[in-house]
Amino acid sequence: MFNKKTRKQKKGFTLLTQNGDSQFDYGEVYRHIRTNIEFSTVDNDISSIAITSTQPFESKTTTALNLAIIFAAKYEKVLIIDCDLRKPRLHQYLNISNQTGLTNALRDFSKSNRIDQEYFKRITDNSFAGYLTVLTSGNKVPNPNEILGSNTFKNFISELKKSYDFIIIDCPPISNVSDAVPVSYAVDGTLFICSCQDTNRKDAMNALSMLKQSNVNIIGTVLTKADSYHNGYGYGYGYKY
Repeated sequence: MFNKKTRKQKKGFTLLTQNGDSQFDYGEVYRHIRTNIEFSTVDNDISSIAITSTQPFESKTTTALNLAIIFAAKYEKVLIIDCDLRKPRLHQYLNISNQTGLTNALRDFSKSNRIDQEYFKRITDNSFAGYLTVLTSGNKVPNPNEILGSNTFKNFISELKKSYDFIIIDCPPISNVSDAVPVSYAVDGTLFICSCQDTNRKDAMNALSMLKQSNVNIIGTVLTKADSYHNGYGYGYGYKY
């Protein structure tokens, strides 16, 4: 996340931006990233992505939420899921309850093979084509990696794909735990976040190497916290390594 967060009004809803960077149209930046994601592959459509990074504080969750907002401006049914079961942040950004969420929904799904909508929170806004649905992390569990690597989780995501136009999953940083790897297997592609200010290049290369060795489909990378004068944007997007 940004060290300092401000909200910038963009057609009704607010984007999280870097403090003081009012000269840039962050909505346009994220629309550009959205387009690159949509056209990142030729043979297969991308309708679900996981987002991870090397370490905390690289604006991973900020990027995930802003992309969800931009996708919701185009598609009627967009879902964002907080899969950081160890240090969840999404509910704090949106100021919503996390008493129940993903872990609770998975528990019920494993018993009934049905998705209970009571765990999902729906956000509407005049800038959205339809609505943005949020699934927070839910109750803390002692075995996050086992849960995210289970067939129950994979089948759960598979069922959700039938109901949503686009799904964005916020995962933990890869240098701390390997939770992002099994999540990546359940989606169409993975976006890797790097911070111009915080990411150590060697650590990032090691994280990417780990993802590649695990056969994760990395569709691109987003460079955050870059100097504003680089390419006219505070954000950059790159295709596959």
